Amino acid sequence: MYKDKKIISFIGARSGSKGLENKNIIDFAGKPLINWTIEASLKSRYIDYTVVSTDSDVIAEIARSAGAQVPFMRPSNISGDDAPLLDAVKHCLGWIGENTDHLFDYIILLQPTLPLRTVDCIDQGVEYYFSNMKEVTDTMVSVIQLPEKYGYVMREDEKGYANFCFDVKSYNMRRQDMSKYYLPNGAVYFGKVQTVLEEGFYTEQTLLFPMNASVSVDIDSKDDLDKALKLFNRK
Repeated sequence: MYKDKKIISFIGARSGSKGLENKNIIDFAGKPLINWTIEASLKSRYIDYTVVSTDSDVIAEIARSAGAQVPFMRPSNISGDDAPLLDAVKHCLGWIGENTDHLFDYIILLQPTLPLRTVDCIDQGVEYYFSNMKEVTDTMVSVIQLPEKYGYVMREDEKGYANFCFDVKSYNMRRQDMSKYYLPNGAVYFGKVQTVLEEGFYTEQTLLFPMNASVSVDIDSKDDLDKALKLFNRK
């Protein structure tokens, strides 16, 4: 709870993976990958309830053993490769609302494939939201800042000519005069429950929460796993 606002943590971990087999429970530094996220969520000063949504009995058992709540199994129609994760979020919130007495003001989505995202990252994100929110702010997503050179990214128009994608007007534009550009890192999604149910985590009033790239490795391949382990072992 942050002041008087109750927060539910959602960790989505369906079975199967095209990039890395069973990635959600693959061993990472001696633990199933998902455990790092569950443990960080449970240690948070602000999160009141940590729930894992999965269609896998194996993942469910691992999650329960790590201390997470797994009060339901995710339906098959929202568990496929093409199913938006937001559908699973809405299903979870709907199930909690219909089957428990829990009432939550905010939801934080933590993907289980970022083991370097710590409890400090989570709590700093919550604090950042409430310190920077405006009257119309409903959601926040974590990001990493892109190198300035990405401001020069181009696309080919319908005539086959080069056009800058962003606000750069000339390749001679100085980097220090460019806007800053960010990329979602998948570590933290935060928002009012009602807004997420109605619009998702991206609205016209979404805050950006900048994070360090060193804690933003999202494991989806063997190369990602190796990179994350190298960073982990440097601690």
